[in-house]
Amino acid sequence: MDNWNSQSGDLEWVERVYELLREIARCSLSEIPKIPDNISQKALPSIQKLQSIQQRPGPQVFKISSPAINDREWVEQVRQLLVELTGASLSERPRLPENLAGRALTLADGAKKIKESIEEYSDKAPVQEPDNPVPPPDKALTEENEHSLLSPDRALNQLLQSLKIQRAKSYNPESPEWQQLFTLLDVVQSVYKKIQ
Repeated sequence: MDNWNSQSGDLEWVERVYELLREIARCSLSEIPKIPDNISQKALPSIQKLQSIQQRPGPQVFKISSPAINDREWVEQVRQLLVELTGASLSERPRLPENLAGRALTLADGAKKIKESIEEYSDKAPVQEPDNPVPPPDKALTEENEHSLLSPDRALNQLLQSLKIQRAKSYNPESPEWQQLFTLLDVVQSVYKKIQ
């Protein structure tokens, strides 16, 4: 499930970058070439995401089907282009970076190939079974296996520790969803202690 969420998030992000690159190319090829409006607001979140993606280990930063695609180089080139554009847009005299349209179109083509390769990989990837499958609900608890179960308090503590480890491994550990998850778990623990 974590792999699917990661691939799904990467796929959506690559699609957004693809659209941004096409917008950059359109603006630079227009009758009066210009830097897209609000490019710094659009580019800054992508630059942060690109820096996060560059921290991923391994030769490839995305789970893709084709090792021939150099996605790590693509990520660096997109980051450089967005940094240049943001800098240019914030300067007193905005100037288009050299060969902007060509670079944006080449990178958009790379985004399209990466997007297709992520989709292909996710279609081919085997569905992984959970390490600890939940027993079917119709299986009645016997007194013997009831004693082997963790107490709810210990189970919640183990869940908390496991989530902390997963957050540390996450591509976006500062996401507000993580804080929401920990807050909810805290509420569950306090409610359990009250009813105990």
